[in-house]
Amino acid sequence: MRNIKQAAIGLVTLLMGLAHAQVSVPIPAFTPYTQQCTVCHFAYPPGMLPAVSWKKLMDSMPQHFTAQVMMNIDTQEEIAKWLQANAATFALVAEEPPQHRITQSAWWTKIHMSNPKVPAAVWKKPSVSKGAACVSCHQAAAKGEFSARSVQVPK
Repeated sequence: MRNIKQAAIGLVTLLMGLAHAQVSVPIPAFTPYTQQCTVCHFAYPPGMLPAVSWKKLMDSMPQHFTAQVMMNIDTQEEIAKWLQANAATFALVAEEPPQHRITQSAWWTKIHMSNPKVPAAVWKKPSVSKGAACVSCHQAAAKGEFSARSVQVPK
């Protein structure tokens, strides 16, 4: 019952945030995740993917998309458990995206690719390219803040 209540609260919070263009996706402090993952990319909030995607991404190690990631098995298992425990549980994000990519999830493409405030030319900029560099537009992304009011789309 508690999980259902938490999921409902999470969904309502996200929907209200989208309606008011105020979105906060907490990034719980967890040093092993930050130390390992920020070597190559932004430390994405675990709530941006469902647990099944995080599990599959971590199970595929050392292959991680086009890179080879080397870490000891204990750290890998610790990070995998943490990501799954903090993963999205509400319906909007719970859908498993293609290739487990945040930028291919239905919620992400709806917000970013259908947004008239983000011209198609922006996606051709090296700093933005595939959309995976959240901090290119969302300066407070490292704190889990993705408010449309604070977005600065590169010109």
